[in-house]
Amino acid sequence: MVRLFVAIDLPDEIREQFRDVQDGLRSSRARLTLVDQESMHITLKFIGEVSGSALSQITEILQTIEASPFSMEVGLIGTNSQRAPRVVWAEVDDPGQCRALAESIDSSLASLGFEPEKRKFRPHITIARVRQFHQSLFEALAGVASSCSGTIPVREFILKKSELTPDGPIYTDILHVSLRERS
Repeated sequence: MVRLFVAIDLPDEIREQFRDVQDGLRSSRARLTLVDQESMHITLKFIGEVSGSALSQITEILQTIEASPFSMEVGLIGTNSQRAPRVVWAEVDDPGQCRALAESIDSSLASLGFEPEKRKFRPHITIARVRQFHQSLFEALAGVASSCSGTIPVREFILKKSELTPDGPIYTDILHVSLRERS
């Protein structure tokens, strides 16, 4: 069994900006698990645990997805909830192409029996996971909320394997699918 998800990788210059954000979050008394910069990405679809035989079907169907390249902008740093945050993230300003790509991946994989996503797709970059909330997290966020900016060019999406370890997840690229201008 392998644990899979589909994602968009980030340019190094975007990832580097999150180092300063994470340093700013350390001033909070919340207990946080910071995401390794090399692991940061935008998740398009979490697939979950699959057998080896399903893996070949997944790679086949992902290669049939057609979408044109596009770009998105890094937005503000915030949390998934104001009352009980579990994730600190960077919002991503999506003009609609990222949502359309995620929906296309979701519906294509549904044909293989994978459950379609019930929640509305919201592209974001996870910076930290909140293990224990403390109000000081919002003070720390106020200092870093607008400290990142930049363009994320999307020229491909990637099927990734996620191996959970005590030191955090290890991601391995399995398949790169290039986006091409439609003719």
